[in-house]
Amino acid sequence: MDRAVPHTIVTGGASGIGAAVVDELLARGHAVTVFDLDESPDRRAATERVDLTDETAVAAAVGAALARGGVVTGVVACHGIRGAYVPALEMPLALMRRLYDVHVVGTVSVCREVVRRLGGASASIVLISSTTAYGGWANQIDYGPAKAAIRQVTENLAIEWAPLGVRVNAIAPAHTRTPMLEQLIAGGYDIEAVERRTPLGRLAMPAEMASTICYLLDAATFVTGQCLAVDGGWTAVGK
Repeated sequence: MDRAVPHTIVTGGASGIGAAVVDELLARGHAVTVFDLDESPDRRAATERVDLTDETAVAAAVGAALARGGVVTGVVACHGIRGAYVPALEMPLALMRRLYDVHVVGTVSVCREVVRRLGGASASIVLISSTTAYGGWANQIDYGPAKAAIRQVTENLAIEWAPLGVRVNAIAPAHTRTPMLEQLIAGGYDIEAVERRTPLGRLAMPAEMASTICYLLDAATFVTGQCLAVDGGWTAVGK
């Protein structure tokens, strides 16, 4: 592996926004390692099958990525699971703990394992929050607060790791045509109401999220600690 080639880990890179990020990074000349429970559909990217809530497994996966592709210069944390979408009084706390563990602890786990092994190299990290991180939402006591936590994780890590040469940013996607959203639609979610409320009048495509993520990852060299809403104007409308 040419050590001048940027090497990026994409968690959740086997589908959805993560898979679109993998495609975009490969087109830009990155070496890519996918961390996922499933194999990446793009064979140009290596895959480490790993549960990001398992600290030992994460350390082993980062070690394997380093051995194969050299120092990791970027991380895009696209992994996640959907919320239960039930009232707080009905929320199974075990499911709530699992969601926080995947989204928040899993994100921190892989990012800090990479930063621990930078060896003086600079790096860029992009996390995935959500428009649900802005304001309160009924029936979202699990997913929304977890994504709000990602916003603050972004700010905290940006401050801590700036002296190490590490930038940390995030995007907050609006409704995006991913398998997770398709599951919601199949369950009766009123997607037409979402489109009507969105100023641009449509859903986002994964490739649109990927291009913004790659901008923050590579081009926005004086940007850190920011969470950029990529939402077609959704947050500008307010409630």
